Amino acid sequence: MNVSLRALALVLSLAGGTSTSAAEPPPTPTQQELERNLSSVEQQLRAAEEGLRFVETQYSQRPEPDEAQARARRYSDAEIQYLLGDWNAASVLFYDLVSDPAFQSHPRYPDALFFLADALYQQKNDLGARIYLRELLALPSPSARHRDALTRYLAICGKLNLFDGIEPQLEQARALYGGQLPPDLQYVNGKWLFRRMDLPPAERMARARAAFAPLAQVPGGPYQLQAGYHMAVLSMQAGELPLAILQFQQLLVPVPREDAAPATDGKPVVRTTADTDPARIRELSLMSLGRLLYEAGRFDEALDRYGQVPRESESFPESLYEIAWTQVRKGNHQEAKNAVDILLMVAPDSRLAPEAKLLQGHLLQKLQKYNDAIAAYDELINTFRPVREKVDAMLSANRDPVAYFDRLLARTDTVPDVRTLLPPLALKYASTEREASDAVKMVGDIDTGKKGTVDARELAARILLALETRRLETFPELQEGFMRADAVETAVANAEAALVELERHTLESSLTATEREKLLPLRHEREALATRFATLPTTQKEMEERLRRMQARVDAVDREAFRLGAEVRGLHAIAAAVRKWVDDTRLIRQTPPDEEREFLVQLQAEVQTLQELQQELDKTRGRLADERNSAAASLAGEKAIRGKYLAALRAEHDVLSEAERRQSPSGLLTRAHQARDQGLALSKRVAQAQSALLARVDQRGRRIREKVLAEQKLLDKYEAEVAAVSSNAKQLVGRIAYDSFRRVRRQFYDLVLKADVGVVDVAFTEKQDRTTAIQKVSAQKAEALRALDADFRGVLAEDGR
Repeated sequence: MNVSLRALALVLSLAGGTSTSAAEPPPTPTQQELERNLSSVEQQLRAAEEGLRFVETQYSQRPEPDEAQARARRYSDAEIQYLLGDWNAASVLFYDLVSDPAFQSHPRYPDALFFLADALYQQKNDLGARIYLRELLALPSPSARHRDALTRYLAICGKLNLFDGIEPQLEQARALYGGQLPPDLQYVNGKWLFRRMDLPPAERMARARAAFAPLAQVPGGPYQLQAGYHMAVLSMQAGELPLAILQFQQLLVPVPREDAAPATDGKPVVRTTADTDPARIRELSLMSLGRLLYEAGRFDEALDRYGQVPRESESFPESLYEIAWTQVRKGNHQEAKNAVDILLMVAPDSRLAPEAKLLQGHLLQKLQKYNDAIAAYDELINTFRPVREKVDAMLSANRDPVAYFDRLLARTDTVPDVRTLLPPLALKYASTEREASDAVKMVGDIDTGKKGTVDARELAARILLALETRRLETFPELQEGFMRADAVETAVANAEAALVELERHTLESSLTATEREKLLPLRHEREALATRFATLPTTQKEMEERLRRMQARVDAVDREAFRLGAEVRGLHAIAAAVRKWVDDTRLIRQTPPDEEREFLVQLQAEVQTLQELQQELDKTRGRLADERNSAAASLAGEKAIRGKYLAALRAEHDVLSEAERRQSPSGLLTRAHQARDQGLALSKRVAQAQSALLARVDQRGRRIREKVLAEQKLLDKYEAEVAAVSSNAKQLVGRIAYDSFRRVRRQFYDLVLKADVGVVDVAFTEKQDRTTAIQKVSAQKAEALRALDADFRGVLAEDGR
């Protein structure tokens, strides 16, 4: 297209010439200049024909691939992305293939399933990878990928601890590997046996030991540490504490390990199934060994193991807490207090901090630092009692707390999170409740799926709208061919302008007065159109600059829409907070029920308005994205201007033709007619090429429309399923949230109660110590009096006393 643009600029310079005043008309070109101009036009038409030939060979006349070829090409593109390590792009392309029913009979369908599963696995989407691996394993005929898929499937099951129905797959893998499972599957087998509670304890431990033993005996093996740790835990469960101590000690001995292959430039980083973390296993072994030695009464050795836990370890606060209790057992209260002080200093937000604070008060009491002990207990009481009372008020403000949490979670437009309902201090205690965190994650996943279906429906609607209204812009490749053909048509139009100008100069002397009168307005009209035509971009740089300006305007509006969206979300959060405040303070306030009901109706109306505003902003941003993506289409040849320009040129040519018929033909005009015929032939070929391209647009659009409509039917089904599951899940989370809050309240109640008891105990102990001291002084006084009485008994006897 650059050649055509340059030719356009050349012809405009030839046709337009230099603007002159009426007083000084431009000199009439000589015969040689006219011939040179005609040669330039012919050269331009040859260049235009080359451009059109490129359009025909590469776009309009190139055979369209059939469905089988299109699927093979998509598979090739997906495989290239997979080999390049672009896991996200590969997963999208392979999903498009495996979701196509026509591809399921393709011989590469099993490979596509495996590559899709592996691409998801590399993105740490283990659940998604497990789904497609299971689909691959369920194919009637085992594929060449069956063994690799089975290995990966079992490894993922081991990572996720999903062992339901895994026994048949393990047996199948054992058969595929000749009766001996590879290390990664052997480890999965051991974990499955380790967790089987349906077997008698003795059989479970024996079978698990038999599975882990070969792995633990391989020096430097990828599963040596994990298997050894499980072996030690099995010994603990069997009550074989000396053996467990020995096994944990062996885990602390450094062993040579196979180094990971160094990263290679240009190659993707591949995730492996081995989850070895030697440092973490060492930390867990140190903690377990310390506890076993503590139970065995070997306190000094236990302290030595606890002390080896590194400070950066997540188990470091726990090791300090257990050091403190070990020192208590030894009777070293000062050393125990030192360990607690360090714990409270390095991990003040740890879940162990309240228990450590209680222990600190107890130790200060033992050290007879009563004021410090009471201060420690008071600090704990002042920290947790207000939070406990707040949780009490929150739970007692509603007659049905479960329904309250259900309503509260149902009002959230984002992912419901029970942790946001608690005071900050209680947050870390509720968030670690396994049931609550699992339930919140489940509802979050469901809401993510719901949002995905909404986004998919909006995307489908935008695709259908684009196919209906934009047509050519939807397919950039075909649009490029159309624009190239447009450039050829523009070049032909400018060649026609040069030919008309050449004819005017050649026939100037043969024109009658009437013909001159007809030509004058036609020439003015043509020059005015030429001026408009000349303002269009003539170079690639100018086109890109115009495109940037148009996109910058769209981006400015999009930024403003984003800012407004943030404000709307903030107002929505304020409305939710106001509704929560109304529910939480209902017992405290003296608001009449009618007034509160009216206020809540108004609040709900405001929330509905905010939701409508958010929906309108989302639609606006979607339209802006479409406009930005289609900005390049407006830079194509201005068909309307070109049509008017050509019409003016033809009208002017018709007048000149009358004068030409009155004189004998010349060689220059004959060449001009040949050039015009060549231009007309090019215009006809351009029209045919553009018609072919538009037909291909319709054909491709029809195929895409059929796919989108099929996906919309699936979305209807998915939305119904997600809505049903989401409703049930939110009700479940409401109940779990209530139970979690109740456990937090109970935990805080116990902490405050223990601290209160501690204060009383300190006061009683201090009183006992003072009473004991007074009694000791009284006893010493009585003993001194008796001694004095014995010493002075003789003197008193002499005095007759």
